[in-house]
Amino acid sequence: MASITKRKGSYLIRVSCGYDVSGKKIMQSMTWKPELGMTERQIQKELNRQAVMFEQACQGKQIVNTVKFEEFAEQWFKEYAEVKHKTQTIERNKQLRERTYKAIGHLRLDKVTPRHIQNFINELSRTPLDYTANALYKGDLKADMKRLELTQKALADKAGLSPHTIWNATSQKPIVWQSAEKIAAALGQPCNSLFEKQATDKTLSPKTIKHYISFISSVYDYAVKMQMIADNPCKHVIMPNMQQAERDCYTLEEAQRFLDLLQTAPLKYQAFFTLAIYGGFRRGELLGFEWKDIDFDSGVVNVVRTALYTKEKGHYTDTPKTKSSIRSLKLPQSVMYVLKRYRNEQFSQRLKLGDQWHETDRLFTTWNGLPMDGATPYGWLKKFCEKNGMRFVCLHSFRHLNASLLINSGVNVRTVSACLGHSQTSTTLNIYAHTFDEANAKAMEAVADVLELSRHDSSRKRA
Repeated sequence: MASITKRKGSYLIRVSCGYDVSGKKIMQSMTWKPELGMTERQIQKELNRQAVMFEQACQGKQIVNTVKFEEFAEQWFKEYAEVKHKTQTIERNKQLRERTYKAIGHLRLDKVTPRHIQNFINELSRTPLDYTANALYKGDLKADMKRLELTQKALADKAGLSPHTIWNATSQKPIVWQSAEKIAAALGQPCNSLFEKQATDKTLSPKTIKHYISFISSVYDYAVKMQMIADNPCKHVIMPNMQQAERDCYTLEEAQRFLDLLQTAPLKYQAFFTLAIYGGFRRGELLGFEWKDIDFDSGVVNVVRTALYTKEKGHYTDTPKTKSSIRSLKLPQSVMYVLKRYRNEQFSQRLKLGDQWHETDRLFTTWNGLPMDGATPYGWLKKFCEKNGMRFVCLHSFRHLNASLLINSGVNVRTVSACLGHSQTSTTLNIYAHTFDEANAKAMEAVADVLELSRHDSSRKRA
């Protein structure tokens, strides 16, 4: 309830608006001055009306007059994100802080308008990514690492980067300049002497811009729940158009050729890519498989964990992406046969190494039983494709291939969604809309062919 204090010739109206992030009570105030000639009764009536109006306005806005967006966002990380979100999501949001704080971090939480956020999003869509200029290693990084007695993993740990980034650098692939600086620091050399900078005029993708909006919106949703503000300004922001990129994966003929060529590959990679094609598993799910997840009698493979990597945490094991990602798939006996052969080979390697073997129960390991790094199958696949004249596709393309084969075989969307571990069928429909459209078109053509054939048969009979 508003409090009213009489002053000389005016009245001070004060209203409590809750508490800020530090627990301090927030008070809002206004001064009302009666017009000349008003009677005491008129003054009292209008004063009460002004007090009620001001109190309603304050309750509607839940004004926070001290907390800046950046300050509250950092509290959101500690109080909410670290409790509710997975490690990879937290790390991704932390990477978005610099640009976000530069744009709105200095503004009061209650003063950030949809217009502020819209301008920020529009600027992200236009601004070239100069700060992520590509860098190429000038010499032979593999040779330099060998001279310094550094493995890819050792250099990755020393530089605080993923092994995949080191692999790109050793393969003369461009990496972002910030990563180049970290590698140079780990090698004890100036960055400019080791790397050549290549500027890029690319801008952020709509998907990345959506991540920015999601980050800001999550902070504001938490503020609304804490009753610090009444509305989330992100609700009114216009998002950039999200054009779904065409999913690049092997055709049926290419997939068959790949499987034929795979017969000459090491058993570990036969098992890895056979599972990828027949199961449509995510990379982290494949790397997280343990032998106890495989039921050889029933042919069922259980997805119960995922193996991941972040710069801050290194290699770690987590639960699958969503609750729906925890699933069981029955695979053909031909897949089980490959896995049995690979298990026997791994068992022989374990006996051969003795105490040197690290018992992790993982399917896919290094030579001594430690979990395989996520960049390893990518690098092997690239070399395998180059050697055999195959078109190179990324690891995730095998998941798209699996989905495409299911859809074109007439499997309904709910079953496809369950096999892929999507939390909602709408996710499956959004990602594979084009594939479903093609499958539906083929089905309609089949109906048309049957009807056309029936019509011709009837005509012949009448004739």
